[in-house]
Amino acid sequence: MAVFARFRRERPVARQIMPDRSAFFWSLTRHAECRDVSRRTSLFRSQHGTGLVAEGPELAYEIGGMLNRDAPLHPALRSILAKVFTPRFLKSMEKDMDAAARSVVGAVSERGRCDFAVDIANRMPLTVICDMLSVPAGDDRDELARLTLKALNPVEAAESLRAFGALNRYGEGLARQRRRAPGHDLVSRLVAAEVDGARLSDRDIGIYFQLLITAGIETTSSSLAQGMHFLAAHPAQWRDWRENYKELAGTAIEEIVRYASPVVHFGRRVERDVVIAGQPIAAGDQVVFWYISANRDETVFAQPERFDIRRSPNDHVGFGGGGPHHCLGIHLARREMHHLFRVLFETLPDLDIDLDGARLHHGLFINGMQRLPCRFTPQRAP
Repeated sequence: MAVFARFRRERPVARQIMPDRSAFFWSLTRHAECRDVSRRTSLFRSQHGTGLVAEGPELAYEIGGMLNRDAPLHPALRSILAKVFTPRFLKSMEKDMDAAARSVVGAVSERGRCDFAVDIANRMPLTVICDMLSVPAGDDRDELARLTLKALNPVEAAESLRAFGALNRYGEGLARQRRRAPGHDLVSRLVAAEVDGARLSDRDIGIYFQLLITAGIETTSSSLAQGMHFLAAHPAQWRDWRENYKELAGTAIEEIVRYASPVVHFGRRVERDVVIAGQPIAAGDQVVFWYISANRDETVFAQPERFDIRRSPNDHVGFGGGGPHHCLGIHLARREMHHLFRVLFETLPDLDIDLDGARLHHGLFINGMQRLPCRFTPQRAP
């Protein structure tokens, strides 16, 4: 974090060359520029991908779907499920999410120990999003979790592309099933939807499915695992939240997302020449804004390196910097975290996190925990 702090002070807009010197991008490390670029979508475009370097539009769509599309296609695709991921709809799912949390915690409660990152943090969002998509329980879900982890590892590019392709194909298979026998799940909504008067193809639905799975699992899983790690490192705040759960849940969850910044960065391609914070940038260049840095901006957050579950206000960009690409599942993620931590505190009151055994995952795109061992008194299932 010290490196980002120095960039914010000395070079908030900095030209960065890729290690193999094949390309470069403009690095934006302050909160203000992150917000500005996120909202000016006519100038900063997504169709060439949201990574460190621009990609071809077709490849960008294959691996990111509507995430890597601009108006008019992006809002049309987003609107299909925008009415689903609302506070009102999710309120009707409170019992389902509570049940998911109890199922996940209950699956390990008799064991007395587990890997919190793998067995709890990953299983909660996997269970919720797969239930919403009507993915069969069992091996299919485990395979989707494995493929998601592979897909979001850009270091192994060839393996990542194969994983994206496998996720897309699984979604296409579900689309064909729902065309024959529609239900009330999200895939059935996609099958019935129209964009500009035409139904989505199986390929389009497969890509949409892949985006829902990858975004729905890893970002929330990362926030849950890192959040538990932060709480274990700040036991007084952990105790305070347990004793005042309802009062502190809102600010605690927002602070976990800010401090974790599960999505590390996003990129945009510049449509025409522009000046950002005094730095001229040419049309066609790639600009990359770092959420992980913007969320520690000293001009926005008092003592930004301090974890504080009572922090308010908290204008973090952990769910995106605003604008039409703001996280579609923001309300879902918040409610998943709310239910999981509540059930966890109630069910495993003596949960003990092994901080020495924790292993962080400093991913280029997704932050997270590789492992987070924990112990607790075994609880018999009711």
